[in-house]
Amino acid sequence: MRRLHFLSVAALLFSMQVYAQTGRQVTGVVKDSTGATLPWATIKLFTDKDSSVVATNSTGRFTFSSVSVNQFSLVVTSLGYQGVKRRYNLAPNNITAELDPIVLKSDPITLQGVTVTNANAVKIREDTIEYNASAYKVREGAVIEDAIKKMPGLEVSNDGNITAQGKQVNKVRLNGKDYMAGDVKSLTRNLPANLVQNVQVINDYGDQANITGIKIGDPQKVLNINIRKDKNHGYFGQGTVGSGRDAVRETAGIKNGGRYVGATNVFSFQDKRQITISGDVNNTNTSLFTFTGGDRPNVFGPDPKGITTTRSLGFNYRDDWSKKVKVYGSYSLADNSVYTTLKTVQNNISGQLPSVQNSNSTENTQNLNHRFKFNIEYKPDTVNYFKFIPTFSYSGGRTDQNFASRLQAQNIGNTLISDYTRSLLSHTKAPNFGLSALYNHRFRKRGRNFNVLLASGTTRNKQYQNPVYNYLEGNANAPVNQMINTSRRTDSLGLSLSYLEPISKKTYLEFNYQYHNVQTGADRLTDTVAGAGDVNRDPNLSNDYNFNFITNNFTVNYQVIDQKYNFTLGVTAQPTLLKGSSSATAPTHKTIFNFSPVLHYVYNFSDLQALALDYQGASNSPVYYQLQPVIDFSEASYPIQGNADLLPEYNNNFQIRYNKFGDGTGKTFFVNLSFTQTDHKIVANTVTYPRNYKADPRLAGAILTKYQNASGFYNASAYYAFAKPWAKRRYSLFFNGKVTYNNNISYLTDVLDSLGIDQTVQKNIAKNFVLSQGVRFRVDIPEVLDAEASASYSINQSKNSVAHANIDNNFQTITLGTNGNLYFLKNWTLNYNYSKMIYEGFSGSTNPNILNTYLERRFLKNNIGTLRFSVYDVFSENTGFTSTQNAYAITQSSVNRLGRYYLLTITLRLQKFVGRPPRGMPGGPGGGG
Repeated sequence: MRRLHFLSVAALLFSMQVYAQTGRQVTGVVKDSTGATLPWATIKLFTDKDSSVVATNSTGRFTFSSVSVNQFSLVVTSLGYQGVKRRYNLAPNNITAELDPIVLKSDPITLQGVTVTNANAVKIREDTIEYNASAYKVREGAVIEDAIKKMPGLEVSNDGNITAQGKQVNKVRLNGKDYMAGDVKSLTRNLPANLVQNVQVINDYGDQANITGIKIGDPQKVLNINIRKDKNHGYFGQGTVGSGRDAVRETAGIKNGGRYVGATNVFSFQDKRQITISGDVNNTNTSLFTFTGGDRPNVFGPDPKGITTTRSLGFNYRDDWSKKVKVYGSYSLADNSVYTTLKTVQNNISGQLPSVQNSNSTENTQNLNHRFKFNIEYKPDTVNYFKFIPTFSYSGGRTDQNFASRLQAQNIGNTLISDYTRSLLSHTKAPNFGLSALYNHRFRKRGRNFNVLLASGTTRNKQYQNPVYNYLEGNANAPVNQMINTSRRTDSLGLSLSYLEPISKKTYLEFNYQYHNVQTGADRLTDTVAGAGDVNRDPNLSNDYNFNFITNNFTVNYQVIDQKYNFTLGVTAQPTLLKGSSSATAPTHKTIFNFSPVLHYVYNFSDLQALALDYQGASNSPVYYQLQPVIDFSEASYPIQGNADLLPEYNNNFQIRYNKFGDGTGKTFFVNLSFTQTDHKIVANTVTYPRNYKADPRLAGAILTKYQNASGFYNASAYYAFAKPWAKRRYSLFFNGKVTYNNNISYLTDVLDSLGIDQTVQKNIAKNFVLSQGVRFRVDIPEVLDAEASASYSINQSKNSVAHANIDNNFQTITLGTNGNLYFLKNWTLNYNYSKMIYEGFSGSTNPNILNTYLERRFLKNNIGTLRFSVYDVFSENTGFTSTQNAYAITQSSVNRLGRYYLLTITLRLQKFVGRPPRGMPGGPGGGG
């Protein structure tokens, strides 16, 4: 903590030195000839001594916060418009200057297709990194994901997930507004690249921070894609249909059907009104949307991939209903079927009773998801702003699983503990309702501001599970036939108040209060079915549990905003209450008071170089299964029992980010460093029972997971990326690497006698080290070749303080690959994507060669048609191996993936865009409105 205080003071002194300058604030707005404001226009200010650059925000406004001269020039440019130069001579005072609106006229030459060749490929704007889409050439008809793959610091996985500077991007926006509730792939894999002006990666601190400028907490990585000004009006429509078959018609007795795909996307842009309709039906393991859910830990390793049949539909809408009301929202639906086979080897760490489990499972899952989110922005005047966000989501599903497990002791000659099979039928329904409202008031005094954010939500979760066990040998743990009904409801209420008071032209004080209340009530009723079909309630496995988590957060922040930097230093106090009640245990009431500094510092050396520092502290509540005190026996060898006496965690997070782009050279360099230390970390206490345990026969040979608080947990990570293009970006070299170090904690309890009297408890410190390093070389020659060669190496190893023999804790993966497009005979494309995986340390692993390829032909006028023949997994070696390591188990898994198949598809594209409304349309020449 002393180090954090030292860093805060040092940063404050540094910012004070930079702040020692004088000047006035100069603001204005940029519009087009129709009177509409122009966001993202570039404004360059020139004086006799220096220059500076800013951009307009989403409402077309720009601000120079410190102009120290009275005479200066502005050069204003925007893609699709004629640039202007204006000379200003202001009165000699320090009063804020509001310039007359600057009007840009459409540039007919630009609208005909002339591109900017010397534009900076990358820019930095405080917490935003902006990529100029025109600098990353892709072929006609390509989607924006293809351009993103070429942008330094951004990584796109084969399934479409994007990481930015080593951190997952989990939200996407179109022209500054959430698209499809933020679902990333739904936009990046469908939006044509030729419609895009730029791609921005934003460290987003939330709506309140965007209004006040006070940025605290852990920012969310957001991808914002802005449409070109000359594509503001028009439409784009695309449809794809395809059919194929598997190379192997039957595998392991399972008939493989034919492959099929059908997809459509329609984008309609009429300036502020934007409508998108997307649909997809396929059984080729591709998904239009990403939905997540579930709160029970997976003790059998990572989530499987499997073979998926997808049916999805989405609708996105945005419009300005009037000058005062703006709306945007979306609805998405996904109905997916997944078939999965999974093989797992799990080594259970124990001081005296280590064991290994070998398991196999097959699973058929049907998932249904709905998601609705709507945003209403109301601005009745220049000082008041309202935003309302109603939301609804629903997740439901059915799972049929067959599971086989063989658990053996490792230090007693691999003695068998249990051998059983299990069939599982489960149903889940989880509707979620939410509403949030934001109000902001800007006072007459410049900079004085007040806002309030209110959020509420209700989630209901109903689950039915019917695990039926067949014990072959060894111990019989869970009841043979259970019917488990869980009904849970969670109500949440949040309130945030912020008041901003200017001290001077560049300094502010913020007073912030946050209240968060989450209340959960759950009934868990377990019935056992006897051989004769009699159903009996098991009171030892049933419970009625309620808990309440309440936080009050009081914060005072001091902020300095300058053209070069943004600095926030504050202090926060957070009293926290966690209380619970149960029919099985006495009530609990836990109160904790946390106190920590707040630090956010961004220094922009230029629009090509920036440094950022962040520190935050935050409480984290335990979840339901960690608290409820009754044993969950749905997994026979791995029952779970919560601890009602848990304290909430408190995380101390510190991050440093540095970004630099070579002016004119195209070189880019990113580095991110982060460190997290957790007080009262909630960790697992795995209790291993002997095979002859008699006090409770159901626990004989089982490993019961309990939870408790512990000290000593921390993790650190570092990420870097370096890119060097040359020869007008025809050739590019990329290096990227990530290192993660986790000091994991767990408790290992060994019960050594049959009555549980003799026990040993050991604290295990698992030092987990993960290293990955990659290099890529790209060649981009328009209409000739677009190719890449890559190599990566990753290692995942751990060292436990509790000795554990006969266990492999060192996993390594080497990946060699190449992919690209070869363009020939004007309209033909040969695509290939090859990778060679080399696994070390995995049980039973193979080293697959995976090759996907297609041959494509464009046809019809303006190449609106595409015919493609694809072969996936040419060598039929597609397999997946993963490893996970924590302080109580090391798990390696292999999962089925879709094998070799052939697919023939035809795609038709229609599009027409202009920079202004056609004549006769509302808002256009001769039109109404």
